[in-house]
Amino acid sequence: MKPDRIAVLGAGGFLGSHLVPGLVERFGCAIDAVDVDFDKLECSDRRVRRISARVEEPALVEEVTRGSSVVLSLTALCNPALYSRVPLDVIDASFTHLLPLVRRCAERRVRLIHFSTAEVYGRRALDTDGAPMAEMNEDTSALVLGPIAKQRWSYACAKQLLERVIWAHGEAGLPFTIIRPFNTIGARMDYLPGIDGEGTPRVLACFMGQLLRGEPLQLVDGGEQRRAFMAVEDLVDALCRVVERGSACDRQIINLGNPQNDMTIAELGRALAAEFSRRVPGAPPARFESVPAERFYGPGYEDSSQRVPDVEKARRLLGWKPLQSLSDMLPPIVDDYVKRYSPRIHGPAPGPQTSVA
Repeated sequence: MKPDRIAVLGAGGFLGSHLVPGLVERFGCAIDAVDVDFDKLECSDRRVRRISARVEEPALVEEVTRGSSVVLSLTALCNPALYSRVPLDVIDASFTHLLPLVRRCAERRVRLIHFSTAEVYGRRALDTDGAPMAEMNEDTSALVLGPIAKQRWSYACAKQLLERVIWAHGEAGLPFTIIRPFNTIGARMDYLPGIDGEGTPRVLACFMGQLLRGEPLQLVDGGEQRRAFMAVEDLVDALCRVVERGSACDRQIINLGNPQNDMTIAELGRALAAEFSRRVPGAPPARFESVPAERFYGPGYEDSSQRVPDVEKARRLLGWKPLQSLSDMLPPIVDDYVKRYSPRIHGPAPGPQTSVA
């Protein structure tokens, strides 16, 4: 299908700022880009209409469900440092504030493509009998979160509950697809504390900030947690295919990730540091230090030891597979952070190299 108008909620964030130009290029249709901050959205195409509004505003819900054939919902507070520190805000952003949108899409039969999270799988990949699985599967894996006192799971729980609400509306006729993305990385991801944000960003931005400042890369609990990293460009390609294949993807939950890039956080840090040193002449050698999770994230934090997606459904329904390896992803990511932040941290610095020995 080719949509007439697509509404992207969360268009100014990391994912949205890549998705909006990707949708324009693929479909050439009108895009309603909705957010409260558009600093990351570099797309200036005349078909993109920027709407400064919050997703919970009734007038916005009415506007996007009345005028759009597809609504892509990306909004959330998806930062692990916030899950225990401001859990009520996290729950509102991922559940409460989105309920009116889901209900209105259901009433008007507007197709909803909703971003959930791989966090809903919880502590590790288990089948419904509690036996370990190698990968997390949309239809056969159990969703096992930690104790209530471990508020790190507030985000995952809110996301899972909204999935159940969407699924129930789907039984009554809502056309929907739920996306569970796995550890997507790329340019313009997050912020650097003290420059364009406060608090603790996600791991990639943490590492890049520490490299740019010449500080040790902090490995939470030694960085032994495993993650499967996917390029944001691969994610955008998959989402465009979801938009195109409405019938095939209707009432489906789809993992999007790259199981070939399964590695520890420590391995990611070492690879990022090596790429940084290649692309920034004179950069000091990287240093690493292990920090306890509760000191880094605060009380109430827990983590999953391994998070690897089963992407067979995405291959089957979308004809899609992720293409980029970590070595493909890292050079443009390093270049992006150096270009945007190096002058703001320590004045003019040597630019990234266009060729690597």
